[in-house]
Amino acid sequence: MSTKGSFMLRKFASISVSLVVAGGVMFAVPADASTKISNGVACKKSGQTTKTSGGTYRCTTNPLSTSKRLTWLSMDCVTAARDAVAAQRSAATTAANFKAQLPVIELGITTETANKAEIQVKLDEANKRLIAAQAKLAAAKTDADKRVLNNAVNSWTSATRAYASKIRNIDLTLRKLETAKLAATNKPAELQSNVADARESAKLICTKGF
Repeated sequence: MSTKGSFMLRKFASISVSLVVAGGVMFAVPADASTKISNGVACKKSGQTTKTSGGTYRCTTNPLSTSKRLTWLSMDCVTAARDAVAAQRSAATTAANFKAQLPVIELGITTETANKAEIQVKLDEANKRLIAAQAKLAAAKTDADKRVLNNAVNSWTSATRAYASKIRNIDLTLRKLETAKLAATNKPAELQSNVADARESAKLICTKGF
């Protein structure tokens, strides 16, 4: 082969290698670009954020998972997941508080019910005394008897009103205690249902690939 031919062959080979390298670069760029950032895609730097056409994503662990693996998560996902976890913690604390309050509430109901029964006996007795005093007053002949009996009627009237007022207050307290007992009994299950809804909503927002 002539010197000129060897030179052309080497030049052709050099051009071919350059094309191969260039081709490799051309293929490598689309390969990197094809790694679409979305929920669940692995990442390396915790706390890093990036913006895409689909929104802003953060490199972090998923609060809904026990895994410590770093992945890209949309900010909507991060917020929803953290809110769901916070709601679960709050619900657990609230449920524990209700559980602790329940015996106290039940004791209050028992005590107030006993108080009401005791005062009801006194009210019934006062009513009997009042009726008797009114009957005697109606039958009284002298002014002295009328004055004494009139004072008795007034006294027993005041007593019945006082006892009736106490019973009304106890009934109000009992209604409040019963309402508190109902809340302490039912609220934990209601909160747990809300937590489950929040987690399901967060899981949907955090769906891999979104």
